[in-house]
Amino acid sequence: MKLFIPPFFRDHGVLGINARNLLYIKPHNDRSTVAFADNKLKTKAFLSARGIPTAKTFAHIESRRQLSTFDFSTLPAECVLKPNNGFGGEGIIILRGRKNGRFLVQGRTPISDEELTEHIEDILDGKFAINNQTDTAFFEQILTPHKCFVPLRPAGLPDIRIIVFNLVPVMAMLRIPTAESQGKANVHLGGVGIGIDMGSGTTTFGTQYNHSVTELAHGASVRGLELPYWDQMLEIAAKIQHVTGIGYLAVDLTIDADKGPVLLEVNARAGLMVQIANMAPLKARLKRVQGLKVQKPEKGVALAKELFGESAHRTKVAARPILGPSELVTIAGSDFTLTEPAAIEPQQEDSAFAPELLAELVSRSAAEAIEGAEKLFRVKMTLADQKIVSHVRSRPIKGDYRISIGRHDLQGFLIDPMKKGSVRAEQKSILKKDLRGADRILAGIDRDLPLLKYVKPANLRDELVKIRRDASYEPLFQQRTIDIDLQEAERMLQEIETDLSPLGVLLEAKKRELLCRIELLRARGDAERFTKASIQLYGEATPDLVRDATQYLESRQACLLPSAEEKDLSAEQTVEFFEEVLKKYGLHEWNVSIKPSMITDCAVGGRKIFIKEGATFSPVHVQSLIAHEIETHVLTAENGATQPYAIFTRGTAGYLDTQEGLAVWNQSKVLPPHHEKMYAHAKNILGISFAASHSFAETRKYLQAELGMRPEKAISKAIDYKRGLANASDHGGFTKSLVYFRGWQKIREFVLRGGEIRDLYLGKMAVEDLGVIQSMPELKKPLLLPLSLRETSKQQKKVPQKRTKKV
Repeated sequence: MKLFIPPFFRDHGVLGINARNLLYIKPHNDRSTVAFADNKLKTKAFLSARGIPTAKTFAHIESRRQLSTFDFSTLPAECVLKPNNGFGGEGIIILRGRKNGRFLVQGRTPISDEELTEHIEDILDGKFAINNQTDTAFFEQILTPHKCFVPLRPAGLPDIRIIVFNLVPVMAMLRIPTAESQGKANVHLGGVGIGIDMGSGTTTFGTQYNHSVTELAHGASVRGLELPYWDQMLEIAAKIQHVTGIGYLAVDLTIDADKGPVLLEVNARAGLMVQIANMAPLKARLKRVQGLKVQKPEKGVALAKELFGESAHRTKVAARPILGPSELVTIAGSDFTLTEPAAIEPQQEDSAFAPELLAELVSRSAAEAIEGAEKLFRVKMTLADQKIVSHVRSRPIKGDYRISIGRHDLQGFLIDPMKKGSVRAEQKSILKKDLRGADRILAGIDRDLPLLKYVKPANLRDELVKIRRDASYEPLFQQRTIDIDLQEAERMLQEIETDLSPLGVLLEAKKRELLCRIELLRARGDAERFTKASIQLYGEATPDLVRDATQYLESRQACLLPSAEEKDLSAEQTVEFFEEVLKKYGLHEWNVSIKPSMITDCAVGGRKIFIKEGATFSPVHVQSLIAHEIETHVLTAENGATQPYAIFTRGTAGYLDTQEGLAVWNQSKVLPPHHEKMYAHAKNILGISFAASHSFAETRKYLQAELGMRPEKAISKAIDYKRGLANASDHGGFTKSLVYFRGWQKIREFVLRGGEIRDLYLGKMAVEDLGVIQSMPELKKPLLLPLSLRETSKQQKKVPQKRTKKV
């Protein structure tokens, strides 16, 4: 087999370390500029004063004496500890939150003040410094990754490294933190480096551990991600070289969710992994710009895009939007959309808004004042279908306009003063209702009414002791106190107005469902009223459902007695399995923990997975839980979070049938044909039907004697069906568990009709709403899919090849 060698490795334009040092660093970076770049605090202060956006520094420690009196409690709950002269990501500790007075490293592992003190002492001693000399430790603001990085599932803050020479940005790569790199973006630690086309800011090739990669661990391609603010980032990098005089320079930037591009650090000795990430030789590019007379950073950026951008980008530039003397600008707030005519004025450097308009936008949280800048505000707006984040000035605008768009925000547009159909200045601004406000209100009420929390008996632990001791005992359940004002929640729901748009239809149905949930919570303790409200919300065990469940069990010859199964995995071992799977899917924000007093062995909620304390599991049970909880509930929740509307994270009305039906469908793919969990969803139908006309003790006996459940399982299921009642001997109860079998039926029917399972992964949704949802062009395709669906998708994309017989 012939070894494939990428063409650029055979090209003498590849830059090696010795050549970098002798040809570029030594002649172009004198000792003073290198020392300046190594001092992070000094470079930040210098560049921040010259308009370069940087992260806020909370505190710095220069000596042991200062350290001995430093109060860690004065720091914010989230910050980053860094060595001032560090390199390669060494010595950095990311602190996210506190627990019992201790900081949490990466939001998980507690670290004491004593341990932080020891680490800072190491920093002061120069353990992580480039020159091993004494150093300074500092605490810096944690930046929030921009939503553009979501498809990459980073395990920390991604950054963009741009190499600049002779004021020309010559090469760049996006660095993605991974679990292997412990949340740091450094490629040599296990992060992923992705090349970037200099013309368009679009990702190209990828590398990890010096090997080429085409996709990330969770299945996303490394190609095709278009970075926002690309021109602005190139300008920042070129400007930094211009003001610092560092001849050969790497600038590390990130994109913050609120601030946009932010400088992380400058590097006068940047590594050479950028060549592998781009599959292009760096030396050839450096030679191409050496000796050019580049006077301004803007000229260097234009040269970079022209010399090193793909030809596809040049075609794209030729088709830039054309603006006339006036255009409509759209500004979206929390519950409104404002469309306003604006004067297009390239002769002005900055954009400007009239003071009264800015006051209105600030009051609606659609604009914010920039700290330390007089009469400068940050506004997100849309111009000719292009999204812009602008720093606008507050000043009167000529004529009848209230908005002026200046040269800084007109990059990427062409201006035609004679363009017809331009917006007239006297045209009134249009302020219209935005359903996103209703979407957020519904999501908030949904979050404040966790139904399972409030129907779980407050005295469950005490009652369980009595239940286990006496098989004929009828428990008396106490109801938990509800923390939210149900009357106020109901009033807010009734005031929400929707429309007949696809989103409006989904929100109206969700509104009605939440009103039913409020009625169910009010009815707790009253058997008749509670059962009626439960049936309204979740349905009842109809004769048809009972018949279908009975036939399902009979057709599979379900044994009434459970089969023997070795449960040799502890809760702690199961946690480790789950953590490994979460890592595989890039779900770094999710935590797995052991929790006592759970009814079920496993539960999911709030980016946390809980395993019941003391529970034991068989390997196949763990696999089914992974399919059920992670590859269904977790993935759909994460995909929903990428959508523009919160309803896809919280769930559309009736989504539980689809969610739990899909979970049962997925777990059935990994379970043996006669595993007891293959029958649990059908047994729920028969159990709820029986509980509707029998007491707790009678239901418990039926589940064990007639349906073959283990004693402990029969107890937990009887509690499932009777929770929400005060006296469990009453007939009726909680019918939520119907959704498993009924939902499985819906998924089976969907597949039989030719439906694609992957279509159900765009968020938490009801299969009945798929047609409405698919009519919403603003929704995104599912980002995360189970491995089995990813493999199927790849197989479908393969083009059949003509095969030749082997001789």
